[in-house]
Amino acid sequence: MYSSPPVLEKLVQEISKLPGIGRKTARRLAFHLISGDREKMENLAQVLMEAKNKLVHCKLCYGFAESEICQICDNPRRDRESLCVVERASDILPFENSGVHKGLYFVLGGVLSPLDGIKPESLHIPELIERLEKENIKELILALGSSPEAESTALYIDRVLLNSPIHRTRLARGIPVGSDLEFIDDVTMLRAFKERVKI
Repeated sequence: MYSSPPVLEKLVQEISKLPGIGRKTARRLAFHLISGDREKMENLAQVLMEAKNKLVHCKLCYGFAESEICQICDNPRRDRESLCVVERASDILPFENSGVHKGLYFVLGGVLSPLDGIKPESLHIPELIERLEKENIKELILALGSSPEAESTALYIDRVLLNSPIHRTRLARGIPVGSDLEFIDDVTMLRAFKERVKI
C-alpha cells in the first residue's frame, strides 16, 4: 500500500488547518503546489511571510493595515458619523466591494460565546464603547450575522448603549435572492415578513 512521503503528509496536514479546507482539498492543493515550478512556490512562501510580517491591526478599527491606521480610517472623505460593527476584518470586504457603506468600521474580533469562554472583555467591546464616547458617531450599524452568538452580542451592545443618543441599527434579515419559499426556515420567514418594506 502506497503512503505519501512524511514531508508531503506534513504539508497536507498544515493546509487542512485552514478554514473551510478538508483533507481531500488539502491533498489536492499540496500536490498542485509541489508539482509547480520552484519559483512559484518560493514566491508564495515569500508573500505569506511578508503579509505576516507587515500586516498589523489598525489602532482605531482593528482591521488589517500596513501602518498604524488603515486606509479607511485615514480617509477624510468617509462618513465619520456612521460606524459599522463587524465580527471579523474579512467582513469589511463585502461592504466595500458593494459600496453600500460610506462610513467607518469597527472589528469586534469575534462574538460572545460564554460556553467557549468568550466574554465582552475577550473582544474589542470595551474599546468600541470608548470610541463611541470619544467620537461624534450618530449611527451604529450592528452587522454581526445571524448566529445565536452574533444575536446575543448585538443585544449585549444594544443594552450597554441603552441610554446613549446614538441611533442603533442592524442589517435586515430576510429571504436570500433566488430562494424558494418552501426551503426557507421559520425564523428567516418571520423576520422577512416583519421587516417587509413598501414597494
